[in-house]
Amino acid sequence: MSSSAIAGPRPTQVRVYSLLLVLAGILMALLGWSASAYYVPAMCLGLLAILLWSGRGGALFKWVLIVNQVAGLVLILVLWLGDRIGLGHAKLDISGVALLVNLLCGGPLAAILGGLMLPGLRGGKGLFNWFNARPA
Repeated sequence: MSSSAIAGPRPTQVRVYSLLLVLAGILMALLGWSASAYYVPAMCLGLLAILLWSGRGGALFKWVLIVNQVAGLVLILVLWLGDRIGLGHAKLDISGVALLVNLLCGGPLAAILGGLMLPGLRGGKGLFNWFNARPA
């Protein structure tokens, strides 16, 4: 479905989130000059912006944000509670994998924006309707 097939203009919510995703991607790319690991989240944020702007790939968009949120939560919980629950040396392995998955799915800026966008991806909400629009 092309963007011209979607009935009506883009909602303000789509414009704002697309712009925020692009700006976050640019910021991550600038950070990539210092630490090249940030180029991957920059590319993922760019992909998310393209998916949102075009109204395509709603399931991929949603699952990238969900995986990002889960990986970030696992990372925080393991670093915070790893010693208390007896993870020992596995704490570093688990947190390392969670960090890599989080970066692969857009990094910390995608986690912040994802927390704002995920409620709108439920059935009947604005972003859900955008991704599931029918041709006019």
